[in-house]
Amino acid sequence: MHNTVRKAIWIGLFLRLFVAIWNGFFGPSFGADNDAVGFHLMAVAYSQDLLLDKFVIGHFYSYALGVIYFLIDDSLFLGSFLSVLAWLSSAVLLSKIMHRFSIDKSHQSKAMLIYALLPSSIVYTSVTLREVFQLFFVNLAFYSIIKIYLDKSAKHWTVLCCAVIGMGVLHGALIAFGIFVVAATLSLILLRRRNGYSLIKLALAAPLVALIVFFGISFFNNFSYKLDDGLAVAVEAYQKGSLGTDSRANYKDNVDIGGVTGLLIFIPFSLLQYLFEPMPWRITAAIDVVTLLENSLRVWLILKAFVSMRNISHEGRKLLVFIFFSYIVIETIWSLGTINWGTAMRHHLPSIGLLLVSAFSYSTNKAISQIQSRGAKPVKSSDLSSLTSELHK
Repeated sequence: MHNTVRKAIWIGLFLRLFVAIWNGFFGPSFGADNDAVGFHLMAVAYSQDLLLDKFVIGHFYSYALGVIYFLIDDSLFLGSFLSVLAWLSSAVLLSKIMHRFSIDKSHQSKAMLIYALLPSSIVYTSVTLREVFQLFFVNLAFYSIIKIYLDKSAKHWTVLCCAVIGMGVLHGALIAFGIFVVAATLSLILLRRRNGYSLIKLALAAPLVALIVFFGISFFNNFSYKLDDGLAVAVEAYQKGSLGTDSRANYKDNVDIGGVTGLLIFIPFSLLQYLFEPMPWRITAAIDVVTLLENSLRVWLILKAFVSMRNISHEGRKLLVFIFFSYIVIETIWSLGTINWGTAMRHHLPSIGLLLVSAFSYSTNKAISQIQSRGAKPVKSSDLSSLTSELHK
């Protein structure tokens, strides 16, 4: 970790500690009411006797926080401080991911500054909310995937599974993302070979992927959201129920999906609204301006990610495409249960690391292309590490 990245992390840590102190002793701070207070109070109640009548996916954060409150103290500052530590851990993981992905130092610094200074991140990762822990587990999962794919590290399969379980117990929607991550990682390994694919590996892996998806969906249906009547019905019912709660920041007035065909049309429009609302004509408060600016930054990062995927010419291309596609998948999953741009601001946080890695990987690719255009020999995957060292000098 070089000095500029380290300084960016320290700045982010200081700002979050300030918010945590304010929230714990003088607050609540902005964004720390409603859900944040609810999770804290549930943890305080659970810490009194540690008796759990019924386990509910999504309440695990409060259960775990309650155990810590029982062991130490049921302090709101303590809960906020733990969130800050989780953000710090996620930032270190992101730094390791960028270093392993050979992103040059200047672009690592830019990515980490965005990661540390994004206003919504400062606000929501310093209080008693689940999103910062979801962010940690997503970063941990993809650090493990990079180690599995690039270093062929078998032990990181265990870390990956733990990360998937961690994100899944924090929010039911992330169970679906965890299923995708494990199944897609197995598929990615099959595509690692350049000169054709192993039929034996394919024959062994295909049933395993199918089993993961089948049991994952069964678990999701039993412990998270019911899909007995199909995904279209479940999404429509959930969003209509959410619309029943009046909110200034709702970007939908009505939801009428109408079956599988309607769902296929509904998903891309829902994703676009989730990513980019509020539109300028919907702005009615100062906080909406901040949201609009963050959304504009997201547009820029997504466009940079497309540049990365277009220009990359070494073995990391499959991995980069996989990371960006994973970003789209997790955001799509969130969009199916979101109708409010205030909630969307929080849900964007767990995947911000994936977007930053996708966007800033273009720097290494551009440098490789420039060297090749000056008449150098084509870069082989075996020469990539030595070439990257030269680029970093």
